[in-house]
Amino acid sequence: MKKILLLLLSISALAQSPVKKAHAHNDYEHEKPFFEAFALGFGSIEADVYAVNGDLLVGHERSQLSLNRNLKDLYIDPIICVLKANKEGNFHQLLIDSKTSSDSTLPLIIAALKPHAEILMRKNFRIVISGNRPKPSQYIESPAWITFDGRSDETFPTNKVVLESESMFKFGFWNGQGPIPANLKEKLKSYVGKVHANGRKVRLWATPDTLLGFQALLDIGVDYIGTDKLTLLADYLKFSESK
Repeated sequence: MKKILLLLLSISALAQSPVKKAHAHNDYEHEKPFFEAFALGFGSIEADVYAVNGDLLVGHERSQLSLNRNLKDLYIDPIICVLKANKEGNFHQLLIDSKTSSDSTLPLIIAALKPHAEILMRKNFRIVISGNRPKPSQYIESPAWITFDGRSDETFPTNKVVLESESMFKFGFWNGQGPIPANLKEKLKSYVGKVHANGRKVRLWATPDTLLGFQALLDIGVDYIGTDKLTLLADYLKFSESK
């Protein structure tokens, strides 16, 4: 644990630029899960989890799972180290995408995080459950430090959903290789405006992982821009902020 803390303290010095909008999609697929995105100043990180024999294993497919790649070691332990050291910088949100049923997965997530509830609350650090979730009417049964990722066709208690996510494919198709189609841009702006009017943040997935894609999402007002190309997005956001 000491080695982790020393590494985090040294990395946090690099995360000086406000890149709070950056969201590390499928973060666990990088060579150094958590550490790479954190070092670049990302505000949000995403991990897919499977409940397997009482463990929370991290991976995109079941075939990728292994006992030494679990939520506690890859994410919870380093995040708590960061929060205790007051070195979180931009980083304020862990999105946990539940790939197995909510009944099997959510209780394990709550049990793993419960010992750290006080610091999560004090730091206003957001744990957001996505993927397989309970019925929205059951959200209120979860601890105060657990929130959920809403969808546009759901009705849910406002205080338990601070983030709303949708696939860009719901609104239209664009590969990010040319200007975004005007009708798609207007549909997305209308959607983002409605979500913001309800006091929630917006994340889109299945978006183009290109510079034009990043700029379009900024122009539309999307709050979290997802990417698998961590350095490309971080550099672009820093450049955009310096203009």
